[in-house]
Amino acid sequence: MKLFLIFLLLQLSLSASMFACDETITIDSVEYTIDDVWCGKLIDTTLIAKYEDLSRIPDSLCHKDYKIYVRSDATNAFVQMAQAAIKDSVFFTAKSGFRSPSYQKQMIRRRLKEGKSFAEIIRYAAPPGYRGHSTGYALDIATATYPFAKSIAYRWLSEHANSFGFIETYPKGNSTLKTWEPWHWEFIGDSVSNSKE
Repeated sequence: MKLFLIFLLLQLSLSASMFACDETITIDSVEYTIDDVWCGKLIDTTLIAKYEDLSRIPDSLCHKDYKIYVRSDATNAFVQMAQAAIKDSVFFTAKSGFRSPSYQKQMIRRRLKEGKSFAEIIRYAAPPGYRGHSTGYALDIATATYPFAKSIAYRWLSEHANSFGFIETYPKGNSTLKTWEPWHWEFIGDSVSNSKE
């Protein structure tokens, strides 16, 4: 029986290592392994926005004094959506938009210097090139109410964002990121409104 248990444990550890992620990224000549949450989610480099693809969201619709950029069609749709919300007495702003893979690297570098481990950092922030923000279509939305999921803005977005081409990227119970990010929305354009017809 003891031999069988040792054999079983050995098989389990071998099969676990066979399915471990083999993706890595390098920051300052150090190679880091991507964990299972992000494994297989590297964004195709052809989808990463170039600076000339981006336009700035008007200051009045940006959180605090942030300067938020997303692709032009996403900017136009967000402005229309925010103005429609205002007519319903609902207010929200863009808190984050385009973030390049090099920006993500700088952020990770900063947190590593603060003494955090890479695994700990990517539990809450995407590795460079692994998040929709680099496409220029993703937005983090803010409102004065905390938590965001209990806000009127979130309820309004849940009911109306699709008609402006936005989807909640990581809804409750999603299998992609596993965590719920009610503030994270992505512009996918007409495919949302057309799917409702």
